[in-house]
Amino acid sequence: MPSTAQVQNEKTGLMGGVAHFPARHRKETITPLVFSNDQAAAMAGVSPRTMQNMRLDGTGPEFVMLTKRRVGYTIEALRAWIASRSVKSTSDATTRFGGAA
Repeated sequence: MPSTAQVQNEKTGLMGGVAHFPARHRKETITPLVFSNDQAAAMAGVSPRTMQNMRLDGTGPEFVMLTKRRVGYTIEALRAWIASRSVKSTSDATTRFGGAA
């Protein structure tokens, strides 16, 4: 006697021993509109404290004030900030961002 999974697979045209799950069992993926300071820092490859310091001195990506104490970063702002920091040589980086050569 075929198993329930095999019967469902035959009915839906699926191959193998895994049953097709109805839509109500699937988790919907939600893409966030903004990322937290920690998430943005991880995406940018810097520490959360560095992201915070850059926000305070105006050298970091644009951010969104969600509440008085909570900020967020859009993916567009993070991408634009990273693109604006692209350089072709270390001397170019020294000229644009300061520091020793």
